[in-house]
Amino acid sequence: MTTSFKIKPILAMFLVFMCCCLNVILLEKMVKDSPNCTVLVTFSSYIFIIIQGIVMNPEFLFNNQIPAHNYLVITFLFFTTNLCNNVALSFQVDMPTVVIVRSGSLVANMVVSIIAFRRHYTFSKYLSVATVTLGVLISTTTTAKLKGGEGGSELHTWFIGLLMLGYGLFGSATTGVFQEKLFNRFGKHPKEALFYSNLLGIVGFLPSYSNIIDTITNFNSSPSSSILGMPSMWVYCLLNVAMQYVCVRSIYYLLSEWTSLAVTLVTTLRKFLSLLLSILLFDNTFTTEHWISAVLVFSGSALFSGLITIPGEEKVGRIFRRIFRLREHETLPT
Repeated sequence: MTTSFKIKPILAMFLVFMCCCLNVILLEKMVKDSPNCTVLVTFSSYIFIIIQGIVMNPEFLFNNQIPAHNYLVITFLFFTTNLCNNVALSFQVDMPTVVIVRSGSLVANMVVSIIAFRRHYTFSKYLSVATVTLGVLISTTTTAKLKGGEGGSELHTWFIGLLMLGYGLFGSATTGVFQEKLFNRFGKHPKEALFYSNLLGIVGFLPSYSNIIDTITNFNSSPSSSILGMPSMWVYCLLNVAMQYVCVRSIYYLLSEWTSLAVTLVTTLRKFLSLLLSILLFDNTFTTEHWISAVLVFSGSALFSGLITIPGEEKVGRIFRRIFRLREHETLPT
């Protein structure tokens, strides 16, 4: 029993790395071929999860363990953050920038956790998020300079996309905290939470109806795939949806076993692998400053996880807590 309990989270973590990276690669490929496809991709993911939930777990519709009205806040946050994270790619934001900015989720999650749960952390945790923040700032300012050289209109479009990513960053952290509170109150029901987050959020796509229809037309006219004999964009979309489903379901499972901060660490490390794949496969612009920012972001993540330690941290931490009047409280699982 104990061995099985330990293996499941490790398997879920492996699926997060594999499926989320494939999902990112497929999404970037689709956006390069059809820049306005992100709304349809998000909508397709919602439809898939709803159908899968009804077929595999029809009891969710009649005997849910968590009253449906408790999902309203999570539904709104889940919908808007997913849509903003995907649609940002249609606003001149390249995938490496998306990966680096979203790696700032450690900062967002810690801020939200402090506000929601009154949590406090060790000196190394505060230093790690400061390092990640610095890396994100370097990356965004460097990219802003590059966009500014290409023209004011492109910089303006890119800035809107960046704001979307910023909202998605803190929206995702808030979603994790709200879900953690629901699980503490009603018990752990990750599959049901995933189903209702999508079922209740489907109405949010009504204002984008025309965009979805236009994208469907574009997908239908794409070259035929030699593998399945259907338009290639639909093949990419179906694979993307499948990978997204496995990725999200694995993350939901981890959230039911670990704290939201621990899961954030896993997803941050996954983003580093996605960053490397995006640069290698799609020849994205990545300057020396971008590499410095990437090193800062992922070094901060390693410090946060304890892979990197600070000599004399306990003494420095006491001074730090005395100056800022902080209490120490660890939240990562042992």
